[in-house]
Amino acid sequence: MNALKPPSAFVAVERFDTVVARAFAADPATRHTRDRLIAEVHAGRHDALLLRAAEGLDGLPPAVERRAAVNTIDFAFEPLVLPGLSVPQALAYFEAVERSVQVGEARGLERPGPLWVDTVHHTCVFSVLFQFAAYLRRHRSCDRIVLLHQGTRPEPRLDVAANLLSRVHGLVLLRVPLRESWFSVLARATTPQTAIFYLVDTPRAGLSAPPRHRPAQVELHAGGGLRHSVDVVSGSAAFARRLGATHLVLDYPEPDRLRLAPSDPGRPPACPLVDWVFWPALVPAGAEAVTRLSA
Repeated sequence: MNALKPPSAFVAVERFDTVVARAFAADPATRHTRDRLIAEVHAGRHDALLLRAAEGLDGLPPAVERRAAVNTIDFAFEPLVLPGLSVPQALAYFEAVERSVQVGEARGLERPGPLWVDTVHHTCVFSVLFQFAAYLRRHRSCDRIVLLHQGTRPEPRLDVAANLLSRVHGLVLLRVPLRESWFSVLARATTPQTAIFYLVDTPRAGLSAPPRHRPAQVELHAGGGLRHSVDVVSGSAAFARRLGATHLVLDYPEPDRLRLAPSDPGRPPACPLVDWVFWPALVPAGAEAVTRLSA
């Protein structure tokens, strides 16, 4: 898993997240760059790349669109500053997510054995994974967390999280890149006290190569009853069965609430639209990526 996909992973179209990534790469004064990008958003400079330019979203309030843009900027800003924090500062940073997102429902932890947990790229995903790993340590006696990821570039947030999980909670965080023979590596690493996190929401429409897994979806909600269902890439159900793991979903049915529940094919993982890391993929390719829009 990575903050922003490299250009080779997606069809070559201009997107707001790539604009943000280029800006941070070009200017080492990261705080200045963040402030400049936010000012440009408020000035309307990037309107053509923001959410109201996506099909069916022109009615979003401007404040909601700007919030999504600022979330994208801060998601790219986070890995640049987090490694420079002290251990107490980094721990406080991860724990602060509980002030904005609470666990509202937690079901499916009764069965013994490993857990397979599908989740999505929420803008707070690293903090949520850190806090939920600690939750599983307390409530399920998990001592090993495995994160399946693309492995296309270093991810400093995972380095910080791994260090803190070990020092504070006695948890081991293993990262398994989705490369050749990854499932064999995962099977050897899995114990009855292992929880495996798999991010299931890579948009299918933006991939340059055809997906090899069965079609899946993620449901994005934007308030006022607005829902987008987006085609994504996931093969988690089959992988969980092969491991004999309990298959769960950790998602965001409301902006301030987490839900952990058994996987249900009739209920796709949910995430607030403005908090979904991949929302720039809906603009301008909204007609290709969004399979259903309902109000």
